[in-house]
Amino acid sequence: MRIVVGVDSEGAYERALAWIDALGFESPHLILTSVIEPPRPPVVGVVAPFPDEAFADTLAAQQSAAREQLDALCEQARAHGAIAESVTLIGRASAKLLELADAREADLIALGGTSKGAVEAFFVGSVARAALTNARQSLLIAHTPPDPETPLNAVVATDHSEYNYRCLDLLLQFAPRRLQRIAITTAFDLDEETLEVLTRHAPAVQQSGTDWIIEQLHERNRQVCERLRPLQAACESLVVEGLPIPSLREAMRETQSQLLILGAKGHSLIERLSLGSISYHFAVGERQNLLILRASEA
Repeated sequence: MRIVVGVDSEGAYERALAWIDALGFESPHLILTSVIEPPRPPVVGVVAPFPDEAFADTLAAQQSAAREQLDALCEQARAHGAIAESVTLIGRASAKLLELADAREADLIALGGTSKGAVEAFFVGSVARAALTNARQSLLIAHTPPDPETPLNAVVATDHSEYNYRCLDLLLQFAPRRLQRIAITTAFDLDEETLEVLTRHAPAVQQSGTDWIIEQLHERNRQVCERLRPLQAACESLVVEGLPIPSLREAMRETQSQLLILGAKGHSLIERLSLGSISYHFAVGERQNLLILRASEA
């Protein structure tokens, strides 16, 4: 499993590496990557111009420091049993990191979050936006490190679509074998009028109201649990009636989960999200640790 890890200057990458280690992915091959954006020359007439040598020296110093940092991180990763290599690139971070992920046929891009808010919370800011809207790879976005004193529980959101099932198969390939408990979670929001239309020709079902729907969703969730049995984690079904975003937030709280796992697809911002705008909302608007799965197109 090839994982491109964005190594930033603020140390946010440490949270991403902590999650990679904690999840115990199958045969991780880490590509630790630092992207150096060349210093921009000052505007002539506003700030006194510097000679080209000054910018060249600055760039060389940044490259040297990045290589030294990456070498140390590679040693640490190898000590934890991972294959690790380092890559130093020059250019626009948001483009270079995604280009590298494609060139190396990476399975996952791992980014760290900071204490800042919204989009600024991610490694080099624009990198996360580019990854959310353009990357073909799955994404690991780590805002906080895993708590070693708390069970490693995760909420897996499913809409029971064919694509979502392929995302679950991808999760099996990644094989995060250190998850202790998984809550397969489905949220639905159904008004009385829609329920009446759906059950118009089934009076018995209509009388049971949403209870029948909830039981059907529990059954599907239990089938997903069977599908994920190879992960060897305890698995439970959670069905929540309500809007998806607050429902998933409540599921995270109720199950004391540290990780939210979602599926996403497509090429445009809207098409990429198999659960509507849910993946994007949690990625840019909240501080949940996320594993966003992207299965290949059928």
